[in-house]
Amino acid sequence: MAAITLSGFNGVDFNSILNTVMQYESQPLTAMQDEQSKIQNKDSAFVSLAGMVSAFQTQVTSLTSAASFLKVGATSSDTGIATVSAGDNGDVGQYQVSIAHLAKIQVTKSANGYSAPTDIAATGGSISFTIGGQTTAAIDITSNTTLSELKQKINDQKSGVIASIVNDGTNYKLVISSRETGEANGFTINNSLVNSGGTGVGFTSGQSATAGNAQNAQNARFNVNGIDIASTSNKVTDAIPGVTITLLKAGDTIVGVAKDSSPIKDALKAVVSQFNKLRDFNGQQTNGALSGDTVLREVQKDIRQVLLGANSNGGRYQYLAEIGLEFQSDGTLKLDESKFDDALNSNPDDVQKLFQGDTGSGGVFGTLTLTLSNLDGTAGLIKTSRDNIQTTLDRYRDRIERQQNLLEIRRQQLAKQYAAADEAMSRLSQMTSSLSNLQRTV
Repeated sequence: MAAITLSGFNGVDFNSILNTVMQYESQPLTAMQDEQSKIQNKDSAFVSLAGMVSAFQTQVTSLTSAASFLKVGATSSDTGIATVSAGDNGDVGQYQVSIAHLAKIQVTKSANGYSAPTDIAATGGSISFTIGGQTTAAIDITSNTTLSELKQKINDQKSGVIASIVNDGTNYKLVISSRETGEANGFTINNSLVNSGGTGVGFTSGQSATAGNAQNAQNARFNVNGIDIASTSNKVTDAIPGVTITLLKAGDTIVGVAKDSSPIKDALKAVVSQFNKLRDFNGQQTNGALSGDTVLREVQKDIRQVLLGANSNGGRYQYLAEIGLEFQSDGTLKLDESKFDDALNSNPDDVQKLFQGDTGSGGVFGTLTLTLSNLDGTAGLIKTSRDNIQTTLDRYRDRIERQQNLLEIRRQQLAKQYAAADEAMSRLSQMTSSLSNLQRTV
């Protein structure tokens, strides 16, 4: 629509009048926009609430896993002899570990050496490796091949051996090593390489997996509580159930395996922290976007009921307060660590029943997991509330757009009327001036 201008030459500020009228007639639109903003702020607050409920769910869910009560910790009395780490289902106890010797790789060096890695090492023949009864494809040499090029051809096979070039202080030698420790990874070199212009790469006569080597492959030999064990690797996973032992050198160490309650306690502390964050958020909404909202009250109420309520689980503990998880006078949740440690150390099975339930019972945290899923922002009450808010926002968007269009039409109509009035006043002024001039000439 073409712009309409007002002259302003008649002593009447029609633009100010137009703006004043439009400001008055825009009051319903402004009210709708204000309400739309409040609803958007409410939705944003629900997003924050959903995030906190989700974080709470994560911590609570970790306490519903039976594996959390099966974790063990392992220690070594001499970490210079061996280090240890524990997983799940470890056998609690003390284990005397005596290491005779470590597992080793086989190392075989060439019998002859060269003045530089770029020297020709072979012009014909082939080389292959027999590892554990299996022989690699032969590397056939058909042209001048340097020591460095031969090394690369061996490594390009990516077999159970790896080649390198070592200067022993006198000259450069080809060194073949097994990739893995243990006798099963020993190898025999099948070599027919020749060098028409010099000496071809060769190895000690009679070389095999157990002879003619700088170092033979070797299994680790050690003893656990009187039982002799051999291992192809220095990282042993099956000598003590649930424990990985890394052998470092010959000697003796004591490996202790005990229940590790720290993951449970850490998860419980996280539950306390997340609940208190929810409580703080609830307090902040006293004058916030969710002030008086029934959903916020429902979230807080439902969680408190589960944490405070009795749980019939077949064990000696029916309430979380009995094991140290208690509400304070200010409404915050707190863990009495000493009380919890006593309960877990003296009656671990009963604590697990309280947390996870027994036949026919989901335990406190199983029940709380279900409660949170009924509240969360994925499929629960918060999600339903946000869906309703979005529907309301869609209606407001449409109403505001219609109102803005009507106001623009109204502005154009008023502008035309004021422009016509302005023009009429200008003509009247001109006529008055003409009559005045006529009178002076008579």
